Amino acid sequence: MIKIYSNPDKGFSKHNYLKGQISGLFKLMCCCLLLLLPVLANAQTTISGSVKDKDGPIIGATVTQKGVKNTTSTDVNGKFKLTLKGSSTVLVVSYVGFKPQEVSIGNSTDITITLQEDLNKLNEVVVVGYGTVKKGNLTGSVSSIKSDDLTLGGTTTNIGQAIQGKAAGVQVQQASFAPGSGINITVRGGNSINTSTSPLYVVDGFISDNGNQVNPNDVEDIQVLKDASATAIYGARGGNGVVLITTKKGKNGKVSLDADISGGTQYLTYKPDLLNGQQYTDIQNATAIEDGKPQPYPSSFQVANTNWLKLATRNATVQNQSVSLSSGDQNSKIYVAGNHIKQVGVLQHTGFERYTARIGTEKTMNENLKISANFYGASSSSTLQSYSGDITAPLFSLLTAPPNVTPYNADGTYNYYVTQGTKTNALAGLLEPTNNSGSKLINANVGLDYKIINGLTYHLTAGTEYTQTTAGQYLPTTTISGAKQGGVASEQTSSAFRWIVENYFTYKFNIAKDHDFTVLLGTSNQKDITEGLSAGAKGFSTDAFLYYNLSAGSLVNGYGSSKAEAMLTSYFTRFNYAYKDKLLASFSYRDDRSSNFGPNKRSGFFPAGAVAYKFTDDDFIKDLNTFSNLKARVSYGVTGNDRIPASLYLSTFGPYGVVLNETGNLQTGIEPKTLANPNLKWESTRQFDVGLDMGFANGRINASIDYYSKKTTDLLIQIPIGQQWGFSNQWVNGGSIQNRGIELSVNTNNVRGKDLSWNSTVTFAYNKQKALDLGPGVLVISTNTANPSGTVSGQEFTRVVPGIELGELYGYVYEGVVKTGEKYAPQPNSKAGDPKYKDVNGDGVITPADRTYLGNSNPHYMAGFGNDFHYKGIDLGIFFQGAFDYYLYNMNAMVLESTTGIAGLNRFVAGKNENTSIPREGYYLSTYGSYVNSRFVENASYVRLKSLTLAYNFPSSLFQHIKILQGVKVYAEAQNLWTITGYKGTDPEVNVHSGATGGGLDFNSFPAFKTVTFGIKASIH
Repeated sequence: MIKIYSNPDKGFSKHNYLKGQISGLFKLMCCCLLLLLPVLANAQTTISGSVKDKDGPIIGATVTQKGVKNTTSTDVNGKFKLTLKGSSTVLVVSYVGFKPQEVSIGNSTDITITLQEDLNKLNEVVVVGYGTVKKGNLTGSVSSIKSDDLTLGGTTTNIGQAIQGKAAGVQVQQASFAPGSGINITVRGGNSINTSTSPLYVVDGFISDNGNQVNPNDVEDIQVLKDASATAIYGARGGNGVVLITTKKGKNGKVSLDADISGGTQYLTYKPDLLNGQQYTDIQNATAIEDGKPQPYPSSFQVANTNWLKLATRNATVQNQSVSLSSGDQNSKIYVAGNHIKQVGVLQHTGFERYTARIGTEKTMNENLKISANFYGASSSSTLQSYSGDITAPLFSLLTAPPNVTPYNADGTYNYYVTQGTKTNALAGLLEPTNNSGSKLINANVGLDYKIINGLTYHLTAGTEYTQTTAGQYLPTTTISGAKQGGVASEQTSSAFRWIVENYFTYKFNIAKDHDFTVLLGTSNQKDITEGLSAGAKGFSTDAFLYYNLSAGSLVNGYGSSKAEAMLTSYFTRFNYAYKDKLLASFSYRDDRSSNFGPNKRSGFFPAGAVAYKFTDDDFIKDLNTFSNLKARVSYGVTGNDRIPASLYLSTFGPYGVVLNETGNLQTGIEPKTLANPNLKWESTRQFDVGLDMGFANGRINASIDYYSKKTTDLLIQIPIGQQWGFSNQWVNGGSIQNRGIELSVNTNNVRGKDLSWNSTVTFAYNKQKALDLGPGVLVISTNTANPSGTVSGQEFTRVVPGIELGELYGYVYEGVVKTGEKYAPQPNSKAGDPKYKDVNGDGVITPADRTYLGNSNPHYMAGFGNDFHYKGIDLGIFFQGAFDYYLYNMNAMVLESTTGIAGLNRFVAGKNENTSIPREGYYLSTYGSYVNSRFVENASYVRLKSLTLAYNFPSSLFQHIKILQGVKVYAEAQNLWTITGYKGTDPEVNVHSGATGGGLDFNSFPAFKTVTFGIKASIH
């Protein structure tokens, strides 16, 4: 307050006046200062800067003020701004794959931080069952595959194709090259005979039967849990290994739009040597004359020259387009993606098309609560043919069709020729029938994480999955069989619905700083409902309806429906302990209760434990100056398998037709279809694993090696039983299987320069599997049969026998042909030119007892070798994959040798061509031995250039005037480009009857091909 003296007579003077003014100003300043104190107390300093590595800016790096809950992230240009709180002047900067760095701010307000790559990568967080753990603290055997390591592009439509050769001990078998076809994945050898050997798929925490069909472009990383300590937390379903898939979420920074568009061509690689029309005609006439029969093709016959396989195949195309939108900050993340793939088959009238959409979000509501949600939808359609290993497959007709006849008549209609007494046309059988399949998939789940108190969190996951598949077939009147029946139509639809709710608590605490504990306790509830419906009709007045109007058929041609439900209730716990981050231990237990088993056998108990020790910081290891990381692991545990049809412990019933009166009309009743077994229970797999993780050269070389031994007991198998029960077999628990093997994986950073870098990855695995026993009284189980012709019966070619490896091909030993004048005692009735077989048991006669084991169809050794080169803007990726020491039965070659294959030119002809091993008329007419013999069992070992990619990244300076365009890459990729193998069949990877027991049959599968793709990727911010 300022006083002004208006009356000069009352104390006014110049001195007093100035004194009053100064006093008043001072008081005014003090008042203003008091008013500004709260503002000044909260005055803050804003720091700006950028984060980069040796190659340029890092997007999404985390910048945190040390000791304060104050965090931000770098933007698309690697820049950040952070307003400081409190007195801390140290920033902590971190990013996945790089060493965290602390920076003292000092007097700077604009700083640049350069992060160094963390070659050890031991601090990377990897997903495990119901939680995460630092990679360096893993106690189990886990293979980790990042998105950059996946094989993408071309015809890669599923996870199996994307990870083939990338994880040691994970076998990927391609049963067929057909567009959109499935892949068989086996982890550390199959554990079962009659049930599934596929691993359990968990996608973003949701257990899915369709996890292997996830679009690889959406995947952030994949963890393959292999030993019991890693998989036992999934208990009843962890026996075959677990594949954890984490999909992409948004990253910190501006909105990012990424597009990947590619197109390519598929080139047929299976091109068997076939007879031309004249050669085929000459052989058929000569064989008839030798048999004393009239020539089938007289001199007046107009010989054509038709290559049926060439007419039925083509260079096909594949298109793949992916678009994704992502964004995020420290509190929110979102990722939206769509994909379209269209593959035209190299076999005419085949193809596959799929559309997918994915949304993934995360939201941190506050420091205690985080929620997430994931949605995935897919719609696919296929134009199919039969690819089964029998004569119904179109390839059989195409390979055996006579090349001396024309496919079409002069008027353009099909030329139906006669073969084996039946009129047919191979092209008509491929092109005329309709066989379509379509499927829809919706998967949605939500998650919640809530921090109750420091160290204690609660997690909830709830989700559902619905799939529907519809298939339809129509055999038109333009085919011989269709004309006889007036057109034949059928349609099938099936659906599967699943819901899962899982809750668990995680408590982390430490005692005396050196002892760290993590305790997990949770429950899981799951229900599955499957339904099916089928119907058929024949006798249509027109082919126009196809299978879309069954009521237009004059006759019903079969119908049926089904429904099944299954429930699984589980309780699980895990205890992790670490002493000084050196001694690590993990113990888990799960109790599963499955409705697939009887009331008294539903519970399964699955414990596991693992111990690991880090030697890295021990003085005697440091003194070696060799290891940058050294950790030993050992584990043991029990896992299970309940993957059998629902309610097999009960008797099931089905329709049965019988004539009840003299009218002869069929009356429908019911009859038992399966024999009850209330004692049916879980398969159990006990596994021991010992492993060593090593790092050298300051983390530039990292290697892991594991030895494992696992034994599966109480196998869920179908065994033959006496017909007095009214059934041929019954589901029981019986027998055991053993798998033993070694795995090795090596990752190296060979070159790390400013302009040039070179990384390599090597995986190697060995596995040997055998049956130990099959239960009381069971000596053998026949697992696979094949029939190469409609004129002979199907023959067994694999079987399961105690003490013998699973997948052993089983048949006769081929000894060549019987020569003119030769008397081969074990085959007294054989004629010259007949096939000759070895008398294995020495009893003097060829009988089924002379069959023996001819080679194993499961690869004993598998390997992968990848190299990634980066030079300035050029990227080169080379990936080799191989499998060794296994055999396939090349039934295609056997059929061709006695029909249309060029090998027939070297067949036995008495007095003219006897120095040959090819019989005169094949293997069907001989009364001795069988067409399943060693002549066609071939070593299928191979090394394949699985993927070759060359890319160019355009310099960012080209887009400096187009600010939203952040990067453009063009690339070319080739898949299955080059193969080294002695195998002469369709392809060494093809295995029609692959599965737990092997199979090893190459017969009428989809023709193999290679793919060359060109594409462009662009990023917009």
